[in-house]
Amino acid sequence: MKIKTFLTALFTLIAFGLSAQNNTEGETFHLTKQGAHYVFTASINGTADATILVESGIPALLADSAFVFSSGILSDMELTVSDKEKLSLAGRVYKITHKANGTVRIGNSTSYNGEVFVLSNYDYGPYEVAVPVMYLHNDLDDGRRIVSLDLGNQSLQMLGKASLNAIKADYSMSNMNADTYMGMFAIETSMTCDDGIKPRTLSGNFMIDLGNPELIFLLHQTEEVHRFLADNDDMELREATTPSGEVVGQFILTKQCQLCGIAFPDAVVVITKNLPLFTTPGNIGLKYFERAHAIFDFDQSVVYMKGK
Repeated sequence: MKIKTFLTALFTLIAFGLSAQNNTEGETFHLTKQGAHYVFTASINGTADATILVESGIPALLADSAFVFSSGILSDMELTVSDKEKLSLAGRVYKITHKANGTVRIGNSTSYNGEVFVLSNYDYGPYEVAVPVMYLHNDLDDGRRIVSLDLGNQSLQMLGKASLNAIKADYSMSNMNADTYMGMFAIETSMTCDDGIKPRTLSGNFMIDLGNPELIFLLHQTEEVHRFLADNDDMELREATTPSGEVVGQFILTKQCQLCGIAFPDAVVVITKNLPLFTTPGNIGLKYFERAHAIFDFDQSVVYMKGK
């Protein structure tokens, strides 16, 4: 009887341990593509559902003022009136009507922690709220910021540390940092493009840009891109024009572009002057993340990636 009791207790402890580990697995949100962005629907602070834009290039959680005050989603936060501040996003300027700082619960066990900006007339798109993905926390795993982004399967999941440890050996790892414009996270990696003449490599910081519809933008104003173009003056640069003939940028047609170790055949590399304040040589966009599964560990400043 003593042996049977001991084994029962042992199995109970093992089951409890496995259950506790599984309980660290966070929520999975189903993503829908809207234009050049991805959105999901979730409850905000348990008060009202909102359509939420997944972003990487915004400094705070953004919410439309009309939605905020009609729904009461921020009623528990201390909102401070902002008289003259504005925020420029994708060429549009919004008035910041109120600001706050604190925790906003998204869904059942995910939270955002940081600044909140309430914007006038922000709901011009199919969403009322935008959240910077790097400040999402898994409340079931000590608030860790481990985000699995699988755009190909329309999924954003808050992973637990145990789950990451179990699968990360199958992924390549790169370091990240936030030494960029507005503290956006960037991946320390390289891009190699083969235009049919020879492979050409550009190394450095490449920002995560979930509002960029292309595979990659190279930033014309940076020293690294100037050097890259000067060292490869035999490479054909084509002009990108509007229907009226206005030149808005340049691009390189490649036989293959390898980015973060993942190959993209017949890829287009865009060179733009339209992001003059950005300081990194390039921005990685949606076409990359639609072909690659990325797991961001923002606490440890590393990303794990695997192509499809």
